Amino acid sequence: METKYIQLHDLANTLNLIDAAAKQGLFGGDQLSTIGAMRERFHAELKEQAPEEGNVSNISDENLNTEVVSESS
Repeated sequence: METKYIQLHDLANTLNLIDAAAKQGLFGGDQLSTIGAMRERFHAELKEQAPEEGNVSNISDENLNTEVVSESS
């Protein structure tokens, strides 16, 4: 069986999905701290794993898109 790895665009898409869902009020108050903590871990991993120049490592919370980034094969 082949091992699957989460790629940088998967983390970026997950952050964008969390942000879009939060803006639409899809999370309950009792879920916010858990989802926020998960989002922060994903964001930190994205910044750590991304190459330093001209990519997602330079993103800030304000620069994340609310649209899902498409995967190019």
